[in-house]
Formats: sequence, structure tokens, C-alpha cells
Amino acid sequence: MKTILNQIHRLDLRVSFFMISLYHHHVLNRIMKFISSCGDFGIIWLIIILLTNVIPAARSMSIHMLMALIVSALIGQISIKSLIKRKRPCHLYPEVQLLVPTPNDSSFPSSHTTSSFACSTILFLFFPTYGLFAYLFALLIGLSRIYLFVHFLSDVICGMILGISIGILIYLI
Repeated sequence: MKTILNQIHRLDLRVSFFMISLYHHHVLNRIMKFISSCGDFGIIWLIIILLTNVIPAARSMSIHMLMALIVSALIGQISIKSLIKRKRPCHLYPEVQLLVPTPNDSSFPSSHTTSSFACSTILFLFFPTYGLFAYLFALLIGLSRIYLFVHFLSDVICGMILGISIGILIYLI
């Protein structure tokens, strides 16, 4: 088991350092910062919830999406992060110049990714075509977190799995 965890950690580091090797692309830096900021506090999903709540055919979806956003915060941000307390790459390697302010909380799982995939799953289950676009954007949010050196690949992958699971569970309730 320890060997598998070591291999995951080595892959995490390889991917993280590859991403920061791209920092000389200033346009890409701005794009990734913008995409990541859309996931701050679930703001993009809150905007979608507010906009769709006024459409009668989408009201049920917006309520489910809000529940998924809340549950993903409770499970991912408050519960799992508090228990695991994994250090972020930027905490382990403070000499790396970040493009965003250094987050204070733990790394695992990525809250941006968890909430994005939870909301995207709800959107997909109600409106599959729009849901595919939401999944693509959620994936970009997760990648932006790795690019910005604030999460490891494994934080994002586990956030995706957790978010999809939460979305399905909320949809079935």
C-alpha cells in the first residue's frame, strides 16, 4: 500500500512541476486564474442556480444543484479536509512563486473540483447537453487548480469522484 501511495505522490509532483513550467505563458496564466476564480466559493454555480431558479422547467434542478453545492462543502471542505489535513504543493514548496494568493486550508480533496463536479452532475442528470458543457468547465476548474500549484492531481481526481457521487446521491434523494 505504501508503494502505491509513493507512486501517486511522485506522479502528483511530476504533474505539479510540469504545470508550473508553463508559467511563462502569460495568457495561459490569466486564463487559468480566471477559470479558477469562477470556482471560488462556488460562485459560477451560485450564478447558474440563481438564473435557473426563475425558469419553471429548471427550478427543481436549481434546488438540487444548491443542495449538491452545500453537501459538497460540508463533506469535502469541512469534513474530509479537516480529517486528512494534506499539505498543498505550495505549502510543501514555498519557494515556488504563485500566481494567486496562498490558500490557508488543506489540499485534499479539491473543494473547487468537488463542488464543480457535484453541480455539473446535477445539471447533466436534468439536462444532459448542458451538463456535458458543465463537466468540461468543471474539468477546466480542476486543471486550473493544479496549474496554479494549489492542488495535486490526486486532490482533483478525488474531488471529481466525490463530486460526481454527491451529485448522483442528491439527484436520487
